[in-house]
Amino acid sequence: MGVWKPATEMGAADSASRVAIIAGGGDIPLYVAETLAEQGRNPFIVAIEGEADPALYRFEHQVVYPIRPGVLMSILKRVNPSDVVMVGGVKSRPKLRKIRPDWTTIKVMARFLPKLRSGDDVLLRGVVEMIEEAGYRVRGVHELVPNLLASEGHIAGPRPASSNRQPIATAIEGAIALGNLDAGQGCVAIGRRIVALEGAEGTDAMLERVARLRAEGRISGRRGGVLVKLAKPGQELRADLPTIGVRTVENAAAAGLSGICVHAGRALIADLDVTCAKADELGVFLTGIDPETFGEPVDGE
Repeated sequence: MGVWKPATEMGAADSASRVAIIAGGGDIPLYVAETLAEQGRNPFIVAIEGEADPALYRFEHQVVYPIRPGVLMSILKRVNPSDVVMVGGVKSRPKLRKIRPDWTTIKVMARFLPKLRSGDDVLLRGVVEMIEEAGYRVRGVHELVPNLLASEGHIAGPRPASSNRQPIATAIEGAIALGNLDAGQGCVAIGRRIVALEGAEGTDAMLERVARLRAEGRISGRRGGVLVKLAKPGQELRADLPTIGVRTVENAAAAGLSGICVHAGRALIADLDVTCAKADELGVFLTGIDPETFGEPVDGE
């Protein structure tokens, strides 16, 4: 059962602007909730069990298991938000044995069972469709809190050198190919060689793998290479945008990478000031790129 904190009484104006946040893991859901609260939008947190940060529980909330659409729909019906936003990662695929049958679940499971065997984007599109069919507006986090989006060009750390152009181009190709398979968003390249692709383990675990490969002598021990994170081609932009933060920068540095490139306008940077300060401290460049136009001179060349 979820844990529900009763809603406070609201005026009509407050209710009309309320946002329901379906919150996964990471730091961004809390930042979004705090920002929306400051705007007077009175967020209600639908906290995904085992994923959402308990710090979110200071807001009105209910904890749910991700494969219980009947519970989700009943929450939205009770809260009646003007907008619904999905933000934060989900590391674990839901387990079918934890389904608790209810009428809504029975109606939608025929649609969702095939999607559980597909990539994340297919599954998330199904969730968005279900919510919209119930009459609620789903918004992208970048629409409600636009300052989370990565800008194009140099963001922090040293400016990329001309020697970084080839690994960036290689990693872009790898990330696009990976995205076409709906399998991940990140790629690490050194020179013309792809050394790691992001799988179900996530970006941080991929970077830890690169660090081990360096330590084992499987790849060059000299500093170099880049991480590129891109939105998948045709991705549902209202869910699961590529995200980096302080830990990403720390792990990139530990893996001996020169820098990180993210999809300008389609990637999120958590705790921007702290993340930029860490990039400056560790000498890791952080740059926003448009993969469709990359090939023009990189800032600083």
